[in-house]
Amino acid sequence: MISIDRTANRSVHDQLVEQLRYLIVSGHYKLGDTLPSTRTLAAQLEVSFHTVRKAYQTLEQQGLLEARVGSGYRVKERAPLGKAERMERGAAVVHEALQRLIGLGLEEPEIEYLFAEQTELFGTAGLGPKLVFVGRYREEADLCARQLTMLLQQPVEAATPAEVSRHQDADYVIARYADLETTRAQIPRADAMGVILYPAQPALERVTRLLPHQTLGLITRYTDAIQPLTQDLRYWTRFEGQIIAASIEAGSRHLDPFLDQTDAILYTPACRRSLYAHLESAQEAVAVAPVIARDSLDLLRERIPG
Repeated sequence: MISIDRTANRSVHDQLVEQLRYLIVSGHYKLGDTLPSTRTLAAQLEVSFHTVRKAYQTLEQQGLLEARVGSGYRVKERAPLGKAERMERGAAVVHEALQRLIGLGLEEPEIEYLFAEQTELFGTAGLGPKLVFVGRYREEADLCARQLTMLLQQPVEAATPAEVSRHQDADYVIARYADLETTRAQIPRADAMGVILYPAQPALERVTRLLPHQTLGLITRYTDAIQPLTQDLRYWTRFEGQIIAASIEAGSRHLDPFLDQTDAILYTPACRRSLYAHLESAQEAVAVAPVIARDSLDLLRERIPG
């Protein structure tokens, strides 16, 4: 949904402001919706939360967002720009785009072709079905939505149970079979489909090599992943030893004494960078991420129009 081009001449702040503005104006974020917290979005994009906060503040100054104490930034009602101002701002955007295209060496016919092609694609972009994957925790939702986006070749949005109600316009909602009834009740108009999820095989293999008296350490980006992941690991491996867990949501200073207590370490992908700053050379850590079963993917391909 939001992507940062680190090779671009434009700053991360400017890219964020532009993409967030588009998501608001196009209706992805509707009036009253709360945007992801600055730390959550920063972690997803691997940028500074100060940069995200500055982007939110810029949009607040532009009248698109309002800050609410204790609840973050929300989309606010705004007066539409007048025609003259719309045309002036639009001309500036087109002028900048033309300068960049000419700078790349494109000739006039090539530029005209690109404008025509992108206009046509933009006109049909909203015609496909809206797909939402509901995960039990933030990282599960994001990772599975990315898997499905690549495999189905169409955008799949991520949502946690607390966010499902924002997607009443979804055409298809995808969740674990165990969560399907609850999800269907929250979005009754959508076609709800179940999938089988399991932890990636390298993580399961690492756990099965542990002895009952040994300790497994689990490190997650957010605390909401700890309980469901612990349950999954015990279910799939029948490991009866001790599992201790830590989140880096509030920082990673506590990881050094935590790691000293473990015989094996599993981590969720979003905390890899923070974890490896604390690992010693002899310590092995294995990523644990959800995998969607092949049979489930085949069923989704059959039922969802391409």
